[in-house]
Amino acid sequence: MRVEEALRESEGRYKRLLESVTDYIYTVQVEDGRPVATTHGLGCAAVTGYTTEDYQTDPYLWHRMIYAQDRDIVTEHAARVITGETTAALEHRIVHRDGSVRWVRNTPVPHYDEHRRLVAYDGLISNITDRKRAEEALEESEKKYLELSITDNLTNLYNSRYFYNQLQMEIDRVNRYGHPLTLLLFDIDGFKAFNDNYGHIEGDQVLWRVGQVVKRCLRQTDSAYRYGGEEFTILLPMTTSDDGVVIAERIRAELKKEIFSPVTGKNIYITVSIGLAQYKPQEDTKAFVHRVDQLMYQAKKNGKDKICPES
Repeated sequence: MRVEEALRESEGRYKRLLESVTDYIYTVQVEDGRPVATTHGLGCAAVTGYTTEDYQTDPYLWHRMIYAQDRDIVTEHAARVITGETTAALEHRIVHRDGSVRWVRNTPVPHYDEHRRLVAYDGLISNITDRKRAEEALEESEKKYLELSITDNLTNLYNSRYFYNQLQMEIDRVNRYGHPLTLLLFDIDGFKAFNDNYGHIEGDQVLWRVGQVVKRCLRQTDSAYRYGGEEFTILLPMTTSDDGVVIAERIRAELKKEIFSPVTGKNIYITVSIGLAQYKPQEDTKAFVHRVDQLMYQAKKNGKDKICPES
């Protein structure tokens, strides 16, 4: 009687344990290095929405349930477990019975015979969807923070601090591979007078629209920066000075088409003075920027609304 009572208590504890299981346990039988049978057991409904009976009536259910883009990596992982190449866990996606996509962590536990041959392996599948969502939210937050830290909030172009980081990176690439690099620097003509006459709010509107026009004129490989005040810089990788003139002319012409109406009934057009030059091998970074800066001021001395490349 005591034995029977102890057995009932043990069965009760075991039943409560099984009912509390939230992970999905399965077993794969292996013969001669090939999977021959799979048993889907505890927790499968909690993780996938399907019962053990569903898996028994449909042997291909698990394969179809794996997210389509992840099926190849799951199949490859299972093959490597069977050959003994790995016992590492794999994170992948499944499609739950309700149609939602969920992330799971699939951990294999191999079993060997006395000859160290794999005869089976258990798998423990845990629902890690909440953790993945938290990681994605954190990654997105870090991405936004990075964008804010390198972006000028008025023009939506990159800021001057990021400009020097990127310039040094491009210069290192030039010194390593010998590709051309052209730097373009321009200033809005008469911007101080515009601010004095119409106020900083209208001036900020000019700066914002300049940023939008510049972005429209650039190629994917180019990058634009608000250098400070009404000055802007543009990096043109893989670009000679002659090709840079073509891009500079496009920017100058497009900006000249923009119409600004700071007061009712009055239209104003802006112009820019542009200097540009190609980087010289092993040139100091500050010397390169100073050289282009002087060319921009030369464009202003030549009457403004001009492009001044290095001769």
